[in-house]
Amino acid sequence: MRRGLRIGALVVLVPLVVVGAVAWVWPYGVGQPLLNMVGPHLWRWVAPYMKTFDPSPNRDVTISGSPPLAVCQNTHVDWGEQVRRNQSLDGVWAVGEGALSDQPPERFDRRAAVPGLLSEAEPPYDDVGVESERREAFWYRTSFVALEDASDRAYLCLEKAKYGVKVWLNGMALGEHFGAYTASEYDLADAIRYGESNELLIRVGADPSRVPEFLPLGADSEKYRWYPGLWDSVAVVYTGPFSIVRTKAEADLERGVVRLRTVIRNSSVQSARLEVRQAVGTWPGGVSSSETVSGEIDVPAGEARELAQEITISDVRPWSPETPALYLARTTLLRDGTASDDRATRFGMREVAWKGGADKGFFLNGRRYYLRGTNIAFHRFLEDQDRRGLPWDAAWVRQLLGGHPKEIGWNSLRFHIGRAPNDWYDVADEVGLIVADEFNAFGPMSVSPMAVWSLAEMQKEYTGWVQENWNHPSIGWWDASNETNSPLPYDVVPLVRGIDETRQWESGSYRAPDRADDPMEEHPYLMNGVTFMNTNPKTYTLEDLDDVPDATPFKPGDGVFSSWSGPQNVSHAYVNNEYGWLWLTRDGSKPTPLTGGAYANLGALDATPEERLELYAYMVSELTALWRSRRGYVGVQHFLYLGKCTDPDTVRDEFEPKDASMTCDNFVDVPNLVLEERWRRYARDAFAPVAVYLERWSDEFYLRGQRVGVPLTLINDEYEPVNGTVRLVARTAEGETLAESETQLVVIPALGRVEESVLLDVPTDTAFVLYAELDVPGRARAHSRRKLGFAHPGALIQP
Repeated sequence: MRRGLRIGALVVLVPLVVVGAVAWVWPYGVGQPLLNMVGPHLWRWVAPYMKTFDPSPNRDVTISGSPPLAVCQNTHVDWGEQVRRNQSLDGVWAVGEGALSDQPPERFDRRAAVPGLLSEAEPPYDDVGVESERREAFWYRTSFVALEDASDRAYLCLEKAKYGVKVWLNGMALGEHFGAYTASEYDLADAIRYGESNELLIRVGADPSRVPEFLPLGADSEKYRWYPGLWDSVAVVYTGPFSIVRTKAEADLERGVVRLRTVIRNSSVQSARLEVRQAVGTWPGGVSSSETVSGEIDVPAGEARELAQEITISDVRPWSPETPALYLARTTLLRDGTASDDRATRFGMREVAWKGGADKGFFLNGRRYYLRGTNIAFHRFLEDQDRRGLPWDAAWVRQLLGGHPKEIGWNSLRFHIGRAPNDWYDVADEVGLIVADEFNAFGPMSVSPMAVWSLAEMQKEYTGWVQENWNHPSIGWWDASNETNSPLPYDVVPLVRGIDETRQWESGSYRAPDRADDPMEEHPYLMNGVTFMNTNPKTYTLEDLDDVPDATPFKPGDGVFSSWSGPQNVSHAYVNNEYGWLWLTRDGSKPTPLTGGAYANLGALDATPEERLELYAYMVSELTALWRSRRGYVGVQHFLYLGKCTDPDTVRDEFEPKDASMTCDNFVDVPNLVLEERWRRYARDAFAPVAVYLERWSDEFYLRGQRVGVPLTLINDEYEPVNGTVRLVARTAEGETLAESETQLVVIPALGRVEESVLLDVPTDTAFVLYAELDVPGRARAHSRRKLGFAHPGALIQP
């Protein structure tokens, strides 16, 4: 994936690699100070070069593909269509390896699940997901019996496949497609045998090097294996000569109507006047919510046209994470009273908007809405040794999205560096999560594969991505890239945003956003202890957290990892979706390669695994509360709920890759979705809709043996004011009470932030834990904690 690497970039990377290697190889107590001292000066020297992308030599290059033109929008699920027939081909297919030619291999001696990846073929292949002399391509083979009654049209729908596909049915080549994150469609009319067995062959490139380098197949320097495969559903769709290509549902809550934009294709040889009938019902249940609306449209032969119709919905139930109400629009396409196709489209009656300027923020259904959430790095998780077939296990996915997120208090998440399979969004719609859907484009430095991508191909891929996903009420905004100085993700946004004006775009935030109301994101990694990596002005101590400002952006500047520093940057609303930099292996036995310096700077170099896990839970939960309490960020999303966590010391012998993961999630048992208990417990306090935060971290503030007014901040993310009480309790690490304040009444306005001061007679003990306890009737008690006088923040305490 690094074929765009330039020799000049290597020249400036070498000193960075040397300094980083010294810091990681030496004991952290020696290497980290060297990195903190030398790194900032070195980074200032290389930053102007490393963040500058030359124009891509392939900017306007394009290649033909097979995008959906007739039927293939969300064919992974059957919502009960009566005219259209959907034949799923998901299951176990035969697999072989061979050349990137039109000649299939002689042997199909493996089996692999579809959807899935070829890393899970049985028996397993070696060297999957990397360039290898063993093969150029993998070949899938299956057979299906087509429906007995011939239909006017039959199409093969591949929801998503990596890396480059070519399709044959009964020996006839049907087409190719190169997008790794979009659906493709193949007309089966000349090859299908109705009522008989049909042999389907699909060839996929064995790794990204098997397709042109200008294709936007993904950019992520923290991925080591790019596994190929049919990683979303496959189906054959049977329909008439006039078909429903796609439907887009747009809610208008003020008027109580949904606008349905339906694209109709005429695959016949004559122009036709077609009737479109549409009605809406609840989902699930199918209770009628509207009258049937009918309209007509003239469609020339071989062309497509769009018809927009408005349907009034009775007793509208708006969709939100708190009340994820869903509807089903049923569309029937007729000619002269005879149905040719039908389609069911699930949607939610909800409106989302970001605003800039004096009233900046995120608005859901016309009201300001604060986002609390997390990240899922789906394509990194594909490299986790515990992944196997879990991404395609429906029960596991539902528990992943609907279990811990609801328990902890998350109402949002970002699909980090790449979209998920289609049914993940279906579940997010149903359980109630607002999703930032991010394209697989990460690369702040000019050595990124994006340096040679084609803008024309990006436009095609982004268009297909949006058109396939635009009916999910869970998707709150489109996210063009992560941490990139490449101009391409910023250039593609104005080219594609017109196809969905109901959402806004976050482009990457290292350059100017496209519009004044577009959101931006920041990653204020205060504790990283590696000043050159994230352009922090210094190595932050715990005492420095007393003075974190309210304003955003927090970290604009000229560095490679800096937010856009243009004159209008303060007018945009920001979401903070990365901020910890304290990742550990899942058992807590060691920091990841990125975070050893952070633990050294916190005095936890020799901490035990239990103490490291405690430090992570304590620090990240309190940093969460800090950023939420400032109200500078519209959303605060913890990084990372699900990713990859490879530890070379514990990875299975047969598993590849064995490279240590740079980041890690908090699961101790991925198949059973068991979170590390300290984090699970502390996160519920930090992400509670009504929460409390202890403002002071400095030990010197808490004068032993004296009465001190301790500042607190209380926040309320909900639409009703909250009455409750707050008090302070000082306890030993073992839980023995040393001192407690009077209980103080508090009122927190709707969507409000309140500052309080509570008097406490500080104990004389050197080390103790201070708890702020917020009690609101009908809710679990919320806490903020402050460890004082201990050797490091990982000291074990009673929760």
